[in-house]
Amino acid sequence: MRRAVGTLLGKSVAGAVKLRGRSGGQALPGLVVEKLIPGYLAAMLKQLPEGVVIITGTNGKTTTTKMVVELLRANGKRVLTNPTGSNLTRGIISSVSRQAYSTGRLPFDIAVFELDEAYACRFTDVVKPRYVLGLNASRDQLDRFGEVDKVAQLISETMLSASTGIVTNADDERLRIAVEAAEVPVLYFGVAPRLQSYFPKDEELVAVNTATVSADSADRSRAVELVGFKDTVARYRIADKIYTATLHVTGQHNFQNAAAALALVRTLQPRVEVGMLLEQLSQVKPAFGRGQTFQLRNGSKLQINLVKNPASFRQGLASYVDSRAKIMIAINDRIADGRDMSWLWDVDFTALSTYGVATTTGNRAADIALRLQYDEVSVGTVESDINEALKRVCKLADDKVVFATYTAMLHMHAVLERKAGTEL
Repeated sequence: MRRAVGTLLGKSVAGAVKLRGRSGGQALPGLVVEKLIPGYLAAMLKQLPEGVVIITGTNGKTTTTKMVVELLRANGKRVLTNPTGSNLTRGIISSVSRQAYSTGRLPFDIAVFELDEAYACRFTDVVKPRYVLGLNASRDQLDRFGEVDKVAQLISETMLSASTGIVTNADDERLRIAVEAAEVPVLYFGVAPRLQSYFPKDEELVAVNTATVSADSADRSRAVELVGFKDTVARYRIADKIYTATLHVTGQHNFQNAAAALALVRTLQPRVEVGMLLEQLSQVKPAFGRGQTFQLRNGSKLQINLVKNPASFRQGLASYVDSRAKIMIAINDRIADGRDMSWLWDVDFTALSTYGVATTTGNRAADIALRLQYDEVSVGTVESDINEALKRVCKLADDKVVFATYTAMLHMHAVLERKAGTEL
């Protein structure tokens, strides 16, 4: 009864939100169900024969979750997930009620959920996951989390709640130390020693180079290790063999995310051949707002990239700065972005000094323009109105690369889908 009532309630609220034409109401159905039907989420997820998998960490959650889900589906699994990236508990409930039958039955084998670092702990108080993938821990939303040790503590608590197994980052010392206390098997993913400078730790506030690299050394304790990359081609060491994949997703950070996804899926689907997994991985397209490219009506292209902390911005600059493209940076400080923007001063912007930035926008457009001046990066225009800035940039004949915080990315993504063109 609880399952059916909660599902119908969630569907009704979702229908009302859609009828009123409200955007950004993805979590509202879950909030209502959470308040009125206690125990709904646990009752629903108990139906899944292969249980629940959680993916959490500071950076890469959405892209890694998309990779894992698509690999599992490619191998015949019916996967329940939160595809919109609404990663709080209420967002999960919204996804569950929307995808369930009206009777309350879930037609899925397994759930793979992306979860916010803080809310993941609350989720595991209600639903015990079988597996947890912990990606990384770095400073993010300083006004909410504080320093990185608190972030690592939250991720670690979630990992240690797993009933069957843990997958985590061998190169993240805080997470690696935390899982030494695990009572379940732990698998690791990582990058080869020669690539370490391309994936700086939180304390290493340095620019990331963009040169082609390769590495042959390996840590045999790692289930999957990224050993080289060039353009869209990545090489991985898996079970002492080197495999090559040409990926749709771009950026060195996403090659690392792919290593995490492969390690987890190999644990969940051990009978699938590695070559087959890499072939399937090569078909996965960028996640929402994470390197998506739009074809504009004037024939040019615009790529939009989410940045939210020093690590993600450094990786974006290392992966996507292009002499042939105009750069726009959109910085908001809404609640979902984090109100404390001081982290921008920990990003090395010197990679942009040669090319300059065409436009800064968002309600902190002037702040990021000032920050760029300190790294001798020229700025064409400062326009706080995102709509106006996007309109001007889209008219340029050159291709465009946009770096945007979360709410700025959502705003621009909605405009681009509605008016500008089609996604590639």
